[in-house]
Amino acid sequence: MNTNPDPDLAAELRQGAGREWAEEAAEDERLTELLRRRKLELADVMKDLAHRGGRVSVEFGGHSFSGTVMGAGADYATIDSPGQTAAIRFDVGRWSIIAASRTDESRVDRSESFKALLHEYSAAETTLRLAIPYGEMVFGTIAVVSVDHIEVDDVDGRQIYIPSAMVLAVIRSTELH
Repeated sequence: MNTNPDPDLAAELRQGAGREWAEEAAEDERLTELLRRRKLELADVMKDLAHRGGRVSVEFGGHSFSGTVMGAGADYATIDSPGQTAAIRFDVGRWSIIAASRTDESRVDRSESFKALLHEYSAAETTLRLAIPYGEMVFGTIAVVSVDHIEVDDVDGRQIYIPSAMVLAVIRSTELH
């Protein structure tokens, strides 16, 4: 009687057990990653893209803008494209990741919130394009940021009052600066 087990059978059993453990480990990793992603806010996603040099395309209120994510605040992201930079509120658009490239350059926004950014542009008296719903734009400088609206001195010399919630994005030319 042969008491030595079949070496092929023993190897097959070890490989089968190893394969099962690898499959279980892969499933555990997948579920862990899914749980991590469920806890993310859009600000977290955009900050990660900014640190990786990720590119996005965003469609908002009849507008669209594409470029590299330069940074993110609590409620907006700054997107850079050739000749212009846009600060776009998270809650007004549909965000698509175009591609991500590795970069060592760390990017952060100076302003924590979109309203703080509006105050910053007001103080700088920067000429801007303000994207509002239905594809419309207002061109001018932000004179005052109030509690629920902004006052804009437009390029035609008019003073325009816009409810803050209607300002979807602020776009400035980078070629002039």
